[in-house]
Amino acid sequence: MRLIAAAIVGGFLGFTSPEGHSAEALLHSSAYGFSVAAPDFPKQNDAGTSVTPIIFSGPLHDGKTPSCNVQIQNLGWSLSEFRTQSLGQLKTLGLALESETPRKVSGKDALLFVSSGHDVKILTLAVPVERSMYVVTCLAAADQFGTYEKAFRGVIDSFSLD
Repeated sequence: MRLIAAAIVGGFLGFTSPEGHSAEALLHSSAYGFSVAAPDFPKQNDAGTSVTPIIFSGPLHDGKTPSCNVQIQNLGWSLSEFRTQSLGQLKTLGLALESETPRKVSGKDALLFVSSGHDVKILTLAVPVERSMYVVTCLAAADQFGTYEKAFRGVIDSFSLD
C-alpha cells in the first residue's frame, strides 16, 4: 500500500451536473469558482502496475500541503492481503495505526485506516475491485489535520464505484 498520496481540502471538491456534462465527469471548485471535466484516460489494469487517476492538493501552509488521491493498485491482492501488506509497511515506515474500521463501499467490503507518524496523519480507504485495489488516501501535517478532517472524511465517504 502506498500511504503517501494526495488530496482535497475543506469543501474544495463538489460534483455537479451542468448542461452537457455528467456528474461523474465534472469536478467543481466552489472555493476557486471553476469547473473542469476530468479526463477519461484508458484504464490501466496490467498486473503489477498502479495508476493515480486523480490527485488534489490543498494550500501550502507552513511548508506543508494537505492532499488526497485515488490510486488503483493492480497487485492482485485480496483485502486481507492488502491489510497485511499495509500494516507491515506502516511498521517499516515508522507510522502508527490509530484505527482500522471495516466498511462497505458500493456493496463491497472495504477497510478504512487512520495512521500517523513523522508529523503526518493519514486516512486511507481500500476497496477491492476484481484483481485491483482502489485506494483513497487523504493526508495532512498532524498539526493541520483537524482543519481538513471534515473535508477528508467527505472525500472518503463520497467514494463509490460504478
